[in-house]
Formats: sequence, structure tokens, C-alpha cells
Amino acid sequence: MNVIKFVFGHRGAGNLVRRSVQIATRFGPNPERMGGRFERFMDILDEQAIRPTFPITALPMSRNPSFAHRLLERGAELAVHAWSHIDLSALDLEGQRLHMGRAVDLFRSCSVPFTGFRAPYLHWNDDTMRVVAEFQFRYSSNQTVWWDVLDVAAMTPPQKEGMERGLAFYRPVPVSELRVLPFRRDGFIEIPVSLPDDEIPLDRMYIHDVDYLAGMWRRILAASYARGELFTLQLHPERIDFFADALRGLLSDARAKQPKVWIATLDQIAQWWETKARNRAQFVRDGDGFRVEVEACAGSTVIVAANGVERKLIERVFDVDSTARPCVGVAPGSSREAVAALTDLGYIVEVGERADGYAVHLGRVERSDYAAVDACRRVIDESRRPIVRFGVWPDGCKSAFSVTGDIDALTIWDFVQRFRGL
Repeated sequence: MNVIKFVFGHRGAGNLVRRSVQIATRFGPNPERMGGRFERFMDILDEQAIRPTFPITALPMSRNPSFAHRLLERGAELAVHAWSHIDLSALDLEGQRLHMGRAVDLFRSCSVPFTGFRAPYLHWNDDTMRVVAEFQFRYSSNQTVWWDVLDVAAMTPPQKEGMERGLAFYRPVPVSELRVLPFRRDGFIEIPVSLPDDEIPLDRMYIHDVDYLAGMWRRILAASYARGELFTLQLHPERIDFFADALRGLLSDARAKQPKVWIATLDQIAQWWETKARNRAQFVRDGDGFRVEVEACAGSTVIVAANGVERKLIERVFDVDSTARPCVGVAPGSSREAVAALTDLGYIVEVGERADGYAVHLGRVERSDYAAVDACRRVIDESRRPIVRFGVWPDGCKSAFSVTGDIDALTIWDFVQRFRGL
């Protein structure tokens, strides 16, 4: 793969020159310069007792394994970021399989634990996901989502061009078309990554107004909180000196919200999503109501909603005064993907023909896209009958937040090797 041609095609000549200068100033001949940045990054996170997830490229890590172990000692989670920093989607299935195998072998030889994967440049295809499943990763974090938090009308032409180049490069799904929650692929959990990140506004749009950049992330946090969804921050550690104050303010905002924001590593999020999928409830007719018996994982919140009022329960066995089953019914033949999406939102969904037997019966749900599922959610939430559901996030938290940052290189020599295709 011709790395220079790849970068030139997606950044342009001017950006390529700027990036070369950045590499020379941000990276040194040994890991000490980057090591100092990581210590400052971790110090900021420690102020709020937050653990990050750092996807790290295997080959640079293998040259400096003590660096990786220092991050582990400080509480970071490390994830596989491929063997070398190349566009995996340019390889065929067997090429990606061999590449991933080398990465996994290097992680194991360096005694670095891992459960997750993020692709270089966030570029992936169906073959990439097939390989992730084959290597039995717990999670992947590659699906990008674009939050509409930038004022396009106020942009200069170069800024708008930089944003458009970033959108073309990362190919994110607009937030209006995606519920920003983890979701299941074949054998693993996919955890969406939020954009804009640090790279697009700073290195593509050349916006160096720290207050502007801090406001951008705070607006994503506010929007994800209002929607009860996930904000996966992407902040490359090489840029921490510039974004330090923005990060501090963002973390303070996240910690201050009530109800709380669940702040977790990507592995913790994936584990939660796997575990909560096994939550169950049984409804047994008892006179004019139902006896409800819940089987739920630790941290699960049980909610009974009726007439616009929600009650959060500690009990795992309780009564509901209702002649209809206090859950959601769908007709046979409904989309499995739609049912799974509603279940991820905490609803208890059963397949049944009798519409009058359920608090809400959605009929035959045939579509699973964002608009269709959101329409179902609105119908459910408008019901006046009691409905039992589970909270989306643990311990009654309203939304979730994760700090991540890709480690593409540790020294300037790592970039030299990248240009050689290594």
C-alpha cells in the first residue's frame, strides 16, 4: 500500500505538508516525548477517576512494550489497532486475516491483554468484521456517527472543504439516522465512535479556537445525554496538549449531570451490553393484575411506567395492577432486528396475535431502521397502561460516555516505517 498516495488523496497537498511538520514536532526519536503526553492525558483522567481505552498499533507497541505496560499500570484499557497502520479495507479477506493474526500474536507475545479492536483510519468492510468475529474479539469500535454540532453557515471555504474531506474519509452515519447505542454483530458487540473528533476540526479544518472545540464536544455530550445514548470520544493522545482544557471541561460536565452519565471503558460497555441482553421477565396472571418475576444482571434498573410516571424498583418480584400484560406485543413475522433494537432500549417484547392482551401492541413491525424503531418507541411511551422495562444503562444512569484515543505511533521512526509499508 502506498501510504503517501493514500494520505495525499484524502488530505490534499497542503494538508500533507502540515501533517509532516506535525509529525516532526509531536514525535521524537524515542517514546519519551509521547510518554510525557500520555502521563498528562492520564493525569487529567485521574482527576475524575476515569479510565480510557487506547487502541494501539501492534508493531510500534512491540518495539516499546514497556510503554504499553505503563499505560496498563495507570489503568488504561488497550485494544488492538491492527498490526501496522494501514487501510485494512484495501486488503482482501485473506490479507486481513493474516494481518490481524500478526497483530494478535504481537499482543500476546508482549503479554498485553485485549478484548477489542479498532481499525486504522476507522476504515473497515464486511471482510474486516468477519475477521473480527473469527478472532473472537468481544467488541469492535469502528462504526462512525456524525453529530450535527458544527455551524456550517459560519465556516470559511477552507473549513468547509476540510469538513467535507473528513466526512468523505470517515463515511459516518448522520445521527438522525442512527440510535447511538452498541449493537450486536455476528459474535461481538459494535460500539459506535462519535464525530467530530479531534482530528477533523484541528488538522483538516484548521480551527485552533480552544473554546470552539470545547463547545463542540459539550454539545455532543448534551445531545447524547438528552437522547439517553452513548458518546464515544476520540482524542488522539498526540494532541492532548492542545485539548487538555477542553477535555477537563468535558469530563467535569459529564460527572456533574444528574441522573448520572455512566463513564466506562469500551470493554466495560461491551460486557454490559452482552450481560443485559439476558435480562428476562415473566408475567403471571394474578386476579385482576399480574405478578412479575424479573431475572436481571447486577446493576439493572427495573422501571414500571404508567400514565407518564415512572417508578424504579429494587424488587425482583412485584405486582402490577393491569388487565393487560405489562409489556410490548408484536405480531408474528415482525422484523427480528426491530425486536432486538426495542429490546436494547429496555423494552420487554413478546410475539402474540391478540392486540388486546398487551399494554401496547405494535402489530407487525417490518422495518428496523432508526425512524421505524423511533416511531415504535413513541407509541410505547405514549401508552397509559403500565409497562415494565429495563434501564438501558447500569445503576440508573441516563447515558454513557467513553474516552478513547488511537495510538498510531510512538516515535518518529514509526512513521518512517509506515511510509515503507510497515
